[in-house]
Amino acid sequence: MAAKRAVESPEGLSRADLILACMPLLFAGGYALGVAAFDAWTTATGLAAVAGSLPMVDGLFRNPPQGG
Repeated sequence: MAAKRAVESPEGLSRADLILACMPLLFAGGYALGVAAFDAWTTATGLAAVAGSLPMVDGLFRNPPQGG
C-alpha cells in the first residue's frame, strides 16, 4: 500500500509562479545595485521597490489573471 503524498508536485510553473519568484529576486538585485551605485540605503530601497514592483505591474495590469 503506497502512502499518499501530502503535497503534490506541480506539472510546471505557471506565469503567476514566475512572477512571485521574480519579485523578491528583483528586489534584492535592485537593492544591491542601489547600494553599489549610490551608497545610500534610502535610494537603494527606492530602486529595489521599483525593480520588485515591475513583475507585479505586469501580472496585474498588462497580463491580468483570467478567470476559469
